[in-house]
Amino acid sequence: MDNDDKNLRLGCTILAIGYIGLFLASIAIVSKQADPSSAVGRHLWAGALANACLAAVEIIIVSVPLRKKQRWAWWAASLPILFYGLPILIIDSTYVSSERLAETLAPQVLGLLAAIVGLALVARSIFSRKPTSPP
Repeated sequence: MDNDDKNLRLGCTILAIGYIGLFLASIAIVSKQADPSSAVGRHLWAGALANACLAAVEIIIVSVPLRKKQRWAWWAASLPILFYGLPILIIDSTYVSSERLAETLAPQVLGLLAAIVGLALVARSIFSRKPTSPP
């Protein structure tokens, strides 16, 4: 197994673990005061189910097409980080009380950093151009 394959496997594993974390966060969202008889509770349930669906799709993407070096899968794995992870980080950093800021942002920042490392490792494998040997 060459370095590209090791980078690919490690990157995909890191991404899969991150998306498993997102899936587990969905459970945490509904386990605290998510009463479906209230409007806020129904919104919490909707958000948790959306998280779970996104996580499931991303786990499939990083487990199958991304491991097969399909470039579209790298972009599909990147989109939730750009259009979901970063905006939620910005919203939370703006609106969460200063007493809870560190405990709220720390897991998000660690998760985003892990995702960036995973994507970078995979990108090195998928997008690198190996020099072709002369005939």
